[in-house]
Amino acid sequence: MTDKMTQAIAAGLAGISLMVTSAGCSPTQTNVAQQPNATQQPNATQQPTAAQQFSCTGVKVNGWNYDAQFRNGRFTQITWTRSGQPTQVSPLTFDRNNEQGQPIYRGSFQGATAISLVDLGQGNVRPGSQVSVGTEEWGWARGTCAIASAG
Repeated sequence: MTDKMTQAIAAGLAGISLMVTSAGCSPTQTNVAQQPNATQQPNATQQPTAAQQFSCTGVKVNGWNYDAQFRNGRFTQITWTRSGQPTQVSPLTFDRNNEQGQPIYRGSFQGATAISLVDLGQGNVRPGSQVSVGTEEWGWARGTCAIASAG
């Protein structure tokens, strides 16, 4: 292989890498799996105090309302509600930080549908910060965080 061919291939691969990186807030299973820093935890230096627990709410296109709960410095679960349906709870586990430094959490809906939550605040959850919740069948939806009510 000539040097020019090697350089062209390297440039093409770099371009593909940039396109994958620019996917940003809508990671796919393939893009997320390629993230290099899979062992990093959410930003531990900016954890809220015990009194600062957050609830990040949104609505999926199919009518399910979700409430992602942030407790003790991480997202722990999503509670799903929809008129005429029983409430569902999806426990979450930290997966990795993506290339933008945004923590990604994983879980499932009714044990079957894969769920991803991307903390768009990069681990610094506060009132007004956002999450993106993706489900394999319902797409992505943004939610906005607020201080959780007691109870």
